[in-house]
Amino acid sequence: MKKKLIISGALVASIIAAGGVGYAAISSDCGYDAKGNFHSGGKVHAFGTMNDAKACAEKGILPEVVAKRLGVWGDAATKKEAEAIKKLDATVKAEKEAAEKAAAEAAKAKESK
Repeated sequence: MKKKLIISGALVASIIAAGGVGYAAISSDCGYDAKGNFHSGGKVHAFGTMNDAKACAEKGILPEVVAKRLGVWGDAATKKEAEAIKKLDATVKAEKEAAEKAAAEAAKAKESK
């Protein structure tokens, strides 16, 4: 009886751990996984909405795979909106990189004093 309990407990723990690893692969800030699938409410969607992409772009974390497909289909207004989202993402990423570089240089300058 104890062996069955230990084995089933270990099995449950391994399933939970595997689920945790899968969940960790999804960006907690954005909702997209490495393949560009959107995760919401415990469900996986092939694509997120333009608003989902924009929310990621505002943080500078729009995945490249999503940026590549954004605006491929649709009318002129949709394509224009997609380009604006891509530009926003690039701007935020550049600002983050500049801030990180400035912080690293400031730390280096402080260290050399």
